[in-house]
Amino acid sequence: MEDDDTSHSSNQFKVDGDHNTVIQQFLPNNISRKREQLFWYDIRSFPDSLLVEILARLPLKSIFRFKRVCKHWHTLISHPSFCRFYFSILNSNAASFRILYSIEEHEGQRPYQFKVLAMSNGLILCCLWSSSPFVYYVCDPVTRQWIVLPTSTSQSQLFFGEGLITRVNQDHILTDYTVVRVNFPESQSNHLNLEMFSSETGKWVSYKLNCPTPIKLRKIHGGAPIHCYGAFHWLTHNHGIVAFDPYKDSKSVRLIPLPHDRDLESEHNHDGLYRLFDEWHGTLRYFEVADDPTKLYFLIMWSMKDYEKGEWCCEFKVRRSDLHCRDLELSNWLLKGKFLPILFHPLNLNVVYLRCIEVGCIVSYDVVNRRLDVVCKLNGGLEDGEVFSWRVVIPFLIPRWPQPLPTTPRSVTPPPPPPLRPW
Repeated sequence: MEDDDTSHSSNQFKVDGDHNTVIQQFLPNNISRKREQLFWYDIRSFPDSLLVEILARLPLKSIFRFKRVCKHWHTLISHPSFCRFYFSILNSNAASFRILYSIEEHEGQRPYQFKVLAMSNGLILCCLWSSSPFVYYVCDPVTRQWIVLPTSTSQSQLFFGEGLITRVNQDHILTDYTVVRVNFPESQSNHLNLEMFSSETGKWVSYKLNCPTPIKLRKIHGGAPIHCYGAFHWLTHNHGIVAFDPYKDSKSVRLIPLPHDRDLESEHNHDGLYRLFDEWHGTLRYFEVADDPTKLYFLIMWSMKDYEKGEWCCEFKVRRSDLHCRDLELSNWLLKGKFLPILFHPLNLNVVYLRCIEVGCIVSYDVVNRRLDVVCKLNGGLEDGEVFSWRVVIPFLIPRWPQPLPTTPRSVTPPPPPPLRPW
């Protein structure tokens, strides 16, 4: 079939009967100007409303890649209204998370050690140890952005209990973040000394807070404060909680008791290894795992009933005989195995993660059906002798919309932070 200017086709088709295939061959040299225009379209005349509908339904990685197509697309995708529309059509089940733990010794920085301290809205706070003073980083693992915080003017170097909180506006845009750390007292004191850093001011501010009774905080690995009800919460040596609300009362702290019927013997003997204290969707929760198979109850959980009065409510008590599992190897250890709590599921109210020491795996416990399921094996994933518990892990919610990291007034260029390992 020969092509000419009066033909209604710009292509030549050749049929191979043996393979039943059709080969399409373009003839650009014989295409007239009129016919060539049929294949050309000015993307600038494409309606923005329809373009937004299409782009917002693409994978997130593709959306940000298309910001480079032209200035108009970059402006369209970068506008806050696009982010709002993206969240409005996003599937609520699309959220995911990872469990991170830090590499204690960075290969590129031999004498240095990095520690993951806290996470909030996709940002991670980590610290460079073996340096004086400590160097703090705020990192975004998704965009691979990082900022080093300026050093404090405080003379004391005995800080711990670092925490991170962030704020987002109605357009889901990260506006600022705050870092807090506590001065470690040598003995019990009627004062709590802490420092707070704000990304808005780029400065550290010191606080000396009055305590109603003498307290001493627990200096343990994984002792980051729990941010809930607008306040920071640290565990104390006298089996309680000290709370500080910088917006409600910036001059003093309040003490909150822990559940009175918890296992005090296990808490003392194992330094809190078998308990889990955290926040879940605006509520404080306390979870306990029995350290001895002979104890009556295996799992117990409390939630804060009245925050102002410091009253707790027991959600459930579970015996080992009530549990069941589909995994044959794990089933053999339900009545005699040792389990360490790791974390609450950040998205599912009814799921708690634990580690089975004998099997060497991470399991999920479903509160509703009282079932344990194997999530993953830890073979080869951890160094020998490392205690994988709530003290060394941090849940990282993958942001649904990556955004620029809020900058501070001061800019410093330190060595980059180390990689993080998910399990």
